[in-house]
Amino acid sequence: MEAIGKGVRKAGGKTESIFLTELAIERCRQCNKEGYGICISKRRCIIKDDFASVVAKMKAADVVVFASPVYFLDLSESMRAFLERARRIIPDSARYLPLTRLRALPPRLASVLPVRTAAARPIVV
Repeated sequence: MEAIGKGVRKAGGKTESIFLTELAIERCRQCNKEGYGICISKRRCIIKDDFASVVAKMKAADVVVFASPVYFLDLSESMRAFLERARRIIPDSARYLPLTRLRALPPRLASVLPVRTAAARPIVV
């Protein structure tokens, strides 16, 4: 992640690192019988935690880079909880990299999820 950030800054960009383990982000509650809630229709989550602030930064960014340690050939619990909620409220996120494909990526590969906005501020997660 440091190398990516260094390259972005060298090219004149700005970065921000967010460590999910330092935030209060709950798992999805699957609020209704379909397993979603208002997250699909209203593009927001009813859970009051740090999730919304991270999503706001993602939406304002040109590029989002996710990095996660690999435990037992899977994502960390904090990353999984975040992505499970994010995929429900970020429009068209499945078009870029569906969560189901993350399991197939090589463990050392950082996945990139582009978010289209007019802002010129990448965020590194």
